[in-house]
Amino acid sequence: MSQASASVDLLLRGYRAFVAGDLDAIESMLDPEVEWVGVGEVAGTADRADVLEILRGRLLEQYSVTLDRCIGIGDRVVVSMRFSRTEADPTDERPLQSRRTYHVGRYAAIVTTRDGRVVRVDEQPSLAMAHVGGRVVLTGAGSSAYIGECL
Repeated sequence: MSQASASVDLLLRGYRAFVAGDLDAIESMLDPEVEWVGVGEVAGTADRADVLEILRGRLLEQYSVTLDRCIGIGDRVVVSMRFSRTEADPTDERPLQSRRTYHVGRYAAIVTTRDGRVVRVDEQPSLAMAHVGGRVVLTGAGSSAYIGECL
């Protein structure tokens, strides 16, 4: 298995673990010294404990995540996801209330792996910026990138 396909496989296993709510599996995939660099409102660097706490919160908030794209280039993977959740109106006690808030967003990052673990995540403002930052140039049949099956 090439480095690119192994990196994509690691990301897919992490995605499936999140969907299954298996934070122990995710923890085993994160290097103890992982750096997670956020952008925008969450700009800054998080360590493994912070990352696991954030993911635990997302699970409790019942986020739905769909992995759209993961492109492996050596030890890096450009990843794109969609996420959403529905929040009921706390002032409306009806079981089938019509007043709900919908949170929908997109997520893109460049994930670096080493020795079968994630060592760094650089969040990006868009998939296009992740392509630029990850130096992704897909040229067709001769491309050295590995595009994983996200479903």
